[in-house]
Amino acid sequence: MGQTVYVDLLFMINFSMDFLCFFICAKILGRKLSVGRAVAASAVGGIYSDLALFISVAYLPSLAIDLAVCVIICTIAFWRKGRVRELPLYILVYFAISMALGGFMTAIFNLLNKADLPLEGTTSDGISVWMFALLAALSALLTLLGGRFFRRKASQKSAELSVTYNGKSVKLLAMTDSGNLLREPIGGKPCIVADISALEGIIPRALTLAAREKRFSAIERLSPEDARRVRMIPIKTAGGEGALIALKADKITIERGDGSEVLDALIALSDIKNSADGKEALLPPELL
Repeated sequence: MGQTVYVDLLFMINFSMDFLCFFICAKILGRKLSVGRAVAASAVGGIYSDLALFISVAYLPSLAIDLAVCVIICTIAFWRKGRVRELPLYILVYFAISMALGGFMTAIFNLLNKADLPLEGTTSDGISVWMFALLAALSALLTLLGGRFFRRKASQKSAELSVTYNGKSVKLLAMTDSGNLLREPIGGKPCIVADISALEGIIPRALTLAAREKRFSAIERLSPEDARRVRMIPIKTAGGEGALIALKADKITIERGDGSEVLDALIALSDIKNSADGKEALLPPELL
């Protein structure tokens, strides 16, 4: 006795699951998803699922074709000009989400079966469309929450900053620091704590001396233009109260996966390189 397969239903199921995977992938990576590209990629995935019914090949060639199709639809969904190097990341995250989503759906379905709930379509032969939708929604929620959890765990990953002062620029390797709550007392701007030595090439020597040796009187040697950029940021540490010298740069930009962004913040000067895992700056979480 043969098995009846409804190609339209199979298409819709695979289309929906692919689109869901693209959506979760974009959310986890913090990228903007092009709905048109995602729909096109999901449609290609749905069409392939129908065509696969009529393709009879050995296991390894079939697996190779499946992987190739996954790469193609990920390229359709996430291709950006000049961002070719990011595609492997999208593909890997897509695979991980697909496996997680499928695993969650199987686990939830088995739990519902064991609970003997009076839900239509929870037989061992298959599930109804409504039951599939419920499983997909629950699995998507679990996958998305899990992805956000790991994303927060990885929030201390490095980020590259570009600091420009008086027309000179320097690149800094930064990490987020939840303990960095420094703000300018008057304007309330957040402060990025940067290692003094990393900025020596672009800031005045008098400012370097004042920040490193806490000789705040050295600020008087600054030009009027440089002096207007200086702010004193009060701090509290285990050793007591103090202050850090902060300055207003020409521009501070952070490199993100989808481009760069200008940050509205001050640069607070401190010797941090030996206590920041080798990083040169500490970002407040709100700026990441």
